[in-house]
Amino acid sequence: MVHMPENVVIGRGFTEGELKAASWWVRNHLAIRTWSRIILIGLNVLVWGYVSWGLLDAYAISYARESNITMAIAVNQQNLDRLMQDRPLNVGTSAVLVFPTTEDRIDIAVDIENPNQAWWAEFSYKFNVAGEQTPARQGFVLPGELTTLTELGFKSTAPNSRSAQLLIDNIRWHRVEPGEVELDYQKYITKRFGGVSTENVRFEPSSVVAGRNASRTTFDVVNNGAFGYWAIDYVIKLKRGSTVIAVNRINVRELKPGETRNIDLYWYDTIQSVTQTEITPIVNLLDTNSYLPSSRLTN
Repeated sequence: MVHMPENVVIGRGFTEGELKAASWWVRNHLAIRTWSRIILIGLNVLVWGYVSWGLLDAYAISYARESNITMAIAVNQQNLDRLMQDRPLNVGTSAVLVFPTTEDRIDIAVDIENPNQAWWAEFSYKFNVAGEQTPARQGFVLPGELTTLTELGFKSTAPNSRSAQLLIDNIRWHRVEPGEVELDYQKYITKRFGGVSTENVRFEPSSVVAGRNASRTTFDVVNNGAFGYWAIDYVIKLKRGSTVIAVNRINVRELKPGETRNIDLYWYDTIQSVTQTEITPIVNLLDTNSYLPSSRLTN
């Protein structure tokens, strides 16, 4: 028996291992080619099957359901848009005015405006004066109107306070329903308060009351309308040009139809150079409790 060395080259330079590999390929290449084709065909069938199923599902099986989803999204977006449109806008405020008065007290005033035409608001408010808060008050503002919030005669523990910040909380919005205002809010308000006016407004810069120097504002509240009112607040602003230099407030109670009420208001200080007196009535005409009942109109 002849032993051949492992490094012996056979034929034209092929090793024994290469000849064995070539022999294996010759015996099995047809099977390998066949299975490769089967695998590629299978992959193609899976890919095209998935694509075909997706197209069939998108345009036939699930089309109606997905169309409804799209429509539902559009409807929900429209409802959201309407909801956002129906939400009340925030009220706007002016700068807070602080006026020093006698005995180291101050008067505070701020205008608040409601830009909404179909909403009115009730709220609590107070002022922060050098870290000290004034007593909480109740306020309201009707649709599209401007009102003035005040705190009069406040004595702060911080001397010479000349600034304040408005604090509003517990705000409650009320929607004005057409049926509640006879289908027209402006006509409703005019019908219930259009006959009330202020006339004969006069300002006297120098007057004397109880032996003290003072200024005086007088005016007549005239009710030519058909309604009476339990109470109307009047905010009086004294102006020098366009600048507010003093503010006050007076409450007129049980004003009846056909009545004229003369108002005397004293400012316990001598105020000079007043060029304009601005008087603003404040009464919640949307609250039925603001009106005098018929039993009080004849008393």
